[in-house]
Amino acid sequence: MPARGGASEGLSHSGADTGTYDASAWNAAAPGHPDLSTPPHGTPLPVPPGSTAREHTPEPPASDTGDVGGARETGETGELPLVGAGAPPHGPGEQPEAGRGRGRRRPAKRSALLTIAVPSACVMGVAGVAAASVGDFGGDSATANTASAPTSPVKAAAANNRLDTQLADLSRAADDVADRASRTQERIDLKAKKEAEHKAAVAEAARKERERPKFVLPVTQRGLSAYFGQAGVNWMSQHTGIDFPVAYGTPVMAATDGTVRSQWNSAYGNMAILTAKDGTETWYCHLSSTTLPSGTPVKAGQVIAHSGNSGNSTGPHMHFEVRPGAGAAIDPLPWLRSHGLDPT
Repeated sequence: MPARGGASEGLSHSGADTGTYDASAWNAAAPGHPDLSTPPHGTPLPVPPGSTAREHTPEPPASDTGDVGGARETGETGELPLVGAGAPPHGPGEQPEAGRGRGRRRPAKRSALLTIAVPSACVMGVAGVAAASVGDFGGDSATANTASAPTSPVKAAAANNRLDTQLADLSRAADDVADRASRTQERIDLKAKKEAEHKAAVAEAARKERERPKFVLPVTQRGLSAYFGQAGVNWMSQHTGIDFPVAYGTPVMAATDGTVRSQWNSAYGNMAILTAKDGTETWYCHLSSTTLPSGTPVKAGQVIAHSGNSGNSTGPHMHFEVRPGAGAAIDPLPWLRSHGLDPT
């Protein structure tokens, strides 16, 4: 028995009075497993120097409450129960005492109040911190909302005012663009209208020019009082033109286009001489007055003077002559008739 006790002591402790539990004893005591950590049965384990082998004292079984825990399992000395080769035999299917709870130190059972209260306090503490955090965030948000609430309508009003101002500016700009476009279009239309009117006027002038007679009788009254080549006491030699018996002050017209000049002659009195483009001169004599200064360009049919009784004349009439190339006088009747005119 002392040998067994010594073996048990050596198996259950790794050192003297250290209370350290060797798990290999538990594994070796399990049925069906060879004990690899202990020497053969009956062989005492070596005892560390400075320690003495003590015999194992049986422990009373643990109570159902488990209050004694590991203290009752190990006894007052703190030693583990006997396991291994020195353990009492057990029948098949039975667990050794160490397997029934004596070989392992069971943790002490805690009070039910502590089991519930401690976790609950922790949970409540965490919940309280979270609630405080949420409360702080909520408070800041409420404070921010409260602080920003009065300014939100102001900001919205300012934004609306800016938007209204921008819209008004855009509207004015659009109206200005439309007005300028309208004025530009009016100028374009006016310019186009003026160009069209100018073209129409030019066309009308061209038409009138084409249709305008290039040769006309010097007076509107038809009939002659004297012909070309007549002789008589009223002329120094032969008559060099034809006479139109018109009243004093009758309008006298240019027989052709050209440039007019006026002059005085003792025989012809007040006279106007019209030079055509081909150099032919037509004379208008015994006038009471002329209407245009010398050098004025005229067209056929334009009034250039008024009939009279000036110079060598026996009464109011208008003496008319034709001088091609400013040379000698020719009979005016054939010349007028060649241009479609007949004064008789």
